[in-house]
This record gives sequence, structure tokens and C-alpha cells, in this order.
Amino acid sequence: MNVSRFFGATNREAMRQVRMALGPDPLIVSSRRVNGGVEILATDQTSVAPATPSGSGAAGVPLDAAPRRPAAAPQPAAARPAMPRPQAGASPADVMQAIGSMKGLLEHGFDELLWGAQLRKAPQAVSLFQKLMAMGFSTALLRAMLKRLPEALPPRAALQWCRDELTGHLPVLPDEDALWAPGAALALVGPTGVGKTTTIAKLAARCARRFGAGGLMLITTDTYRIGAHEQLRTYGRMMGVAVHVAQDRAELARLMASADPDARILIDNVGVSQRDRHVGEQAAMLSGLPRPVERLLVLNSASQGDTLDEVARAYTNDGGRRPAGCIVTKLDESPRLGPALDIAIRYQLPIHYASTGQKVPEDLACMDAEAWIDQAFMPVQPASALFSPSAADLAALMEAPPEPSSRRRAEPAAMQAFLPGLLALAGPQAAALDADSLRAACAELDSSEVYSGAYRLWRRVVADAGTSWRPWAAARSELALLGQERMLALHDSFGSLPGAARAKLHATLLLGEGGRALASPWQQWPVGEGWQASDGSSGPQAMSEAERLRHRIRFVGRQAGASAAIHLFDFSGQALLRELCAEPARWLAHCPGSVRVEAQSCATTVAAHAKTLDYRCLDTVLSRLDLAALQGVPRAHVALWAAGGSVELARRGAAALPVRQVAVRLIDRRSGRTIKSLHGLSNVPMEQADLDALVAWLVVRAEAREAARHLPGAWPLPATPAVRDTLGERAAASIHIAMAAWHASQEGGPVSAALAAFAGASGAQPGASAAASSLIRLFAVKDLMERA
Repeated sequence: MNVSRFFGATNREAMRQVRMALGPDPLIVSSRRVNGGVEILATDQTSVAPATPSGSGAAGVPLDAAPRRPAAAPQPAAARPAMPRPQAGASPADVMQAIGSMKGLLEHGFDELLWGAQLRKAPQAVSLFQKLMAMGFSTALLRAMLKRLPEALPPRAALQWCRDELTGHLPVLPDEDALWAPGAALALVGPTGVGKTTTIAKLAARCARRFGAGGLMLITTDTYRIGAHEQLRTYGRMMGVAVHVAQDRAELARLMASADPDARILIDNVGVSQRDRHVGEQAAMLSGLPRPVERLLVLNSASQGDTLDEVARAYTNDGGRRPAGCIVTKLDESPRLGPALDIAIRYQLPIHYASTGQKVPEDLACMDAEAWIDQAFMPVQPASALFSPSAADLAALMEAPPEPSSRRRAEPAAMQAFLPGLLALAGPQAAALDADSLRAACAELDSSEVYSGAYRLWRRVVADAGTSWRPWAAARSELALLGQERMLALHDSFGSLPGAARAKLHATLLLGEGGRALASPWQQWPVGEGWQASDGSSGPQAMSEAERLRHRIRFVGRQAGASAAIHLFDFSGQALLRELCAEPARWLAHCPGSVRVEAQSCATTVAAHAKTLDYRCLDTVLSRLDLAALQGVPRAHVALWAAGGSVELARRGAAALPVRQVAVRLIDRRSGRTIKSLHGLSNVPMEQADLDALVAWLVVRAEAREAARHLPGAWPLPATPAVRDTLGERAAASIHIAMAAWHASQEGGPVSAALAAFAGASGAQPGASAAASSLIRLFAVKDLMERA
């Protein structure tokens, strides 16, 4: 019996293929769901040996003599067909068909039961399913992943678990040097219009830059598209690389045989639709050549998920050598990366490169798995139709209870069992805490990115157990949840390190527009007479403040979404401001009142010009701030007066530099005294930020510096053998702990109450050093609770 395999996106599509190939009365061997659709094994009735009745001795009985079973009509997805049973006297093929159908139904039924049971055990899977589906991931992948979701994770920790799972399973290029080994031959394949020719030019430029143009050969087999080879020849002339045209397989083999054995060969192929029969012919053309050709499938990230799935299935089953990986193109046009990453995971196609635009060779990047997942978790557009939940998914989501009652009963008992020991470890002042307060504080640590990031970095340093965490991506995700588009990048000297030298620790803090702490993506610490930074850069001598600020602003400028950042820093001279104005960076510099400016062609100072401005009471700005106190005074007792104007920075031999000036006065409503006067200069145009926005940013700049006061309490770590002796990791953890402690003092809530209890403050806010050390104790309690 010859059994054929048929695959379709739906049961109806698979059955249509079966009838087209085998006629109206095929024999179904098995039917089951697989990734991306339905697989049916079927055979023609004429290929089945006829059944011989016992004792008849007859042979070669015509198949028509045996009773036929009518072809089964495709069933709707929501229908529950009855379990098929073989009829009396049925042929072996009928029995196999019945067994196969039973197997498929049982597998599908067990799958649905497991999925529904998982949603009931881990209710947070419901929101995760909806969120990840909106990012473009398929229901097949999400169901397979969320079935293993731990039950007791809070929402933020569950989302982080999903990030880690996707990162761990996303295949990427492990070693770029191995890809460009001497004698390597790479061919790009894929449908039309996905960017193969532009990508091959970027790869050629990347190869020529590393190994020289002399050891590279470009070959194109695209003789169908008008001007295709001329486009590649133009790129080749720019790089000094010869471009050859292969009309057929014989000419391609001749060109490859004539190349130097160590030369790298790049082959640009004609685009072939995944539904075209020529897909197999192209695969055969690249087989059996003088040297093995690694095929890379080019995936257009702007395509829908069902299209990418069809492309991947066609090119991985075209009879040729399986693609060694894929290149994801048109990231600049794609609203979401979920579908492309989903295909890479399900078909195990390692992602080699990302194409982010049309520029050659700049817009080609090699990213690791974490970077891909970080980009995929950015805000997305609504999901496509294929990557939507099925009827069973929706039914299971609607029926999932909020939380198993048995777990709700068991949790308080377990908490009461070891709560006294935990509180004893936390210190005698923690006796005021009860189980509910401690549980609420630990739950709040997972509700904010600044808390959860500090906790993960602390565990990384103390127990070498923290998961990977990217501050910049985490800050952008948190910003999206807050509904804000811009973030503030505060560049400052964060504090002095312990020791006789009192060396400065510098950092960049990311904040929301209202002052909400997010993360710190960059730190710099002293190493001997030089320095080292968290981005891997270092130097043998100390940097000037202007050089350090320039370095940080350029670091932020290289990150994804850097255009949304507003840089906040202290005024350090005109030279740097003029340099920054020539770049796309937007900034607000806090400056002393003695800075010299020109207003209406008259030389003056910032403070003197501020006295001529019209001040207005802008209490509406206070409502935009995520700050409980300003300069130690409760926000309700502060009145804010501000003014703005235009001035110029004059310099001999250079044109005047126009900037905006902003002046702020914080007044105590109770006594009328001036709490603080602030002055700032900015290059942000009025159409991008009004006076209220500049005033809010300047106030946040002044308040966020208070986070540095928490560093002394955040720096000491337990003196145990498990502590990692890495100054950079200690610096990152300490800065984030200090940020989290400052955030708690401004935010209030269960964490703030727990810190006050640990510090013995009796409901009042603890001191800066005590708050940071108390937060470390709270981290230790949370870690013990998770291990219990």
C-alpha cells in the first residue's frame, strides 16, 4: 500500500488536496493536527490489496466487489464527530482508516483538555495568551509554551517567564565567523519582493569589509526580472566585486568551479512564489554543485503570519537541502516581529541577520535572541486573522476561573508556617508586618519594572541566579504601559564609591516624563587610573565631564527608539551644546544663573534675564508629576511658578546659537518662602514640547538626583562566597536598588510601608541609606518565599 502525505492549513484544504490527488473515494489512514495546520495520510483504493474471505481461496477479486465507504465530508472546527468504528467484514484499509481517525480525535481531545486544565491552574495564562497573540505569535506556539507556565507566578513574573522561554527557544546565528569560513557558498532564496537582492548586496559589503573584495564572488541567477542583474552589478562596482550571471545550472556549476577554493560565494536567486512548482526546480539547481551551498530563506517581517508559514513550509519541504537559517527583512516596515520569530522557532530556522532599511551596508544587523524578543515585545498592532484563537481557545479562556480555590486556602497556611522565621531574619523592627502586608509588598516588587529589575540584578550578584534583563528594553516596555511616548535620560554623577579614594560612579537613569523611575542602561566606574563602562567601553585615563556626557548621549542614540529620549544634564559649556545641536538629540541642560546669554542682542545672564520674564502659576504641571514630594516638601504644599523665553548663546567667531530658556520657582504655600529656583536651556522646539513639558522635565531633573543619596545603603552586599566579585555587576545592581528605594519613597504603597517597618521608622519615610538597605532585606525575604 502506497501512503501519501497531505498538508493543509485547515481540514477542508487538506481533504481538497487528497481528493485532487487520489480521486473522490480515498482511504484515510490518519488525520492529525500539526504545527500550522492538518496532516492527512491517505492512499488510493486501487493500491490496497483486496480482502480475501476466509476459506474462499479466491484471488484478485475486484475492489469494486467489496463494499466501499463513502468519503467523509469535512467537519466544522467546532463539531465533535462520533468515534468511527470499523464495520463487520471491513477490509484492512478500513480498519487502518478507523484507527487513524480515532488516534487523531484522541490526540486533539487530549490537547484540548490539557490546554483548558492549564488555564485553570494558571489563570495569568489568559492575559498572556491575548497579549502574545497581539504581538503576532501563533496560537500553536502559545499553547505549547503556556502549557508549561508555572502556576504561582504573578503577572509581571509570568510575562518575564514567557520572554525567557521565547529567548531560549529562538534560534539565532551562533557564530558569524563560522558563516564566513573560507570557501563558504551562501544562496538567498524566497518569494518575490522580500528584498533578496538588496540583502545580498549588504552581505557582500559586510564580507568585503572583513575579508577584502578579492576573495568574494557574486553570482545572480535572476534573469527573469528586468534589470535585476544590473542592480547587483551596480552594487558590485561600488564594492569592487565582480558580478557573474548564471543562466542555468551548468553555468552556475562552471562559475563555482572556476572560483578560488577559499573564495566566498554569494548567490542571488530569482524570487519564486511559495505556491509555484518552480520552488522544487530551484532547490534542485542549487544541489550537487562543486561545493555545498547553504541556503538562507529571506522572510519579509511585514508579511502576515499565514503567508510566512506557507513560505517556510514550501521552502523547507522543496526536496533540496534544508535552509540553514533565515534573514528577516523590512523591519522598518513591520508593525510587529511576532510572526517572523514564530516561524523561526517552529521551523527551527536560525535567524542570521536583520535588515532594517534600504541603506547598503548600514541597514544590516546581527542580533542575539534577547534583542529580537525585546523588539517583539514593543507595542504592536492588532493581530491577524490566522494568528487568532480558535473556538476552543475562546471557550477555554471564557471558562477559566480567576484562581484555584485550593491554592488560595493553602497559601496563607504556608505563609503563617515560616513567617516568624522570615521576619526574624529581616530584623526586630519587622515585627509590625503581618502576612498580608509582607505578601502585598513582595507582590508589588513584581508590579513595577524598576523593582523587578533591581531584584533580578540583586539575585544575579548575590546568588548568581538572576535571569537576563535588558534595562533599555524594560524601560521602553514600562513606558508603553504608562501610555507615554517620551522618556527622560538623566546623565549625572550618581555618587561616590566606598573607599578612601571616593571615586565617582556615573550613570544614566531613564525616567518617565512625570519622574517615574524606570531603569539605568549605562554605568561607568573607575578601574585604576582609567575607567570602564557597562557598554563594554573603557579607557586608560579619566574622562572629562564633557567627554563622558558625549559618550552617554551617543550610547543612547544607538538604542532602538532613541528618538523618544530627552537628555537631561548639567550645563558644561557652549562647545558641547553646539555639538549636540548638530545631532538629532533633544536635550534640556540645567544651568546656574551665572551662564551668559544674549537676549534681544543684549548681553546678560540667565538669572538676570529670568527676572524680566512673565511668571505664571502652573499648578497643572504638579498634577503631571509622579512625585510625592518636591525638595522634601509634600507636593500639596508646593506652588509652582514658571516662565519661558528665547535667548542666544554667543561665541566669538561662531554664529549665535538660539535656545529656549525656562525658569522655575518652587514656593512653599504655608510660609511663602522660595524652596528652590531652577534655570534651564533647551533645544527642543515649541512644536515638540510646550512650556509645561520643559518645566516638568526640569523639576524631575532636580528631584531625580535625590536617588544618589540612596547609593551608600545599596552598595554593601552580603559577604558570602556566593557574591560575584564583579565591580560592573555590583555597580548596576546598586544603582538599580538605589533607584528602586527612591521610587518607593515617591510612590508609597506596600513596598514603602515594608521598608519603613524594616527600618523602624514607625510609618514615616526611612532615611535614604536605611531605605536602600531595607529594600535589600525585602529582596532576601522575597527570595526565601519563592524558594519555600
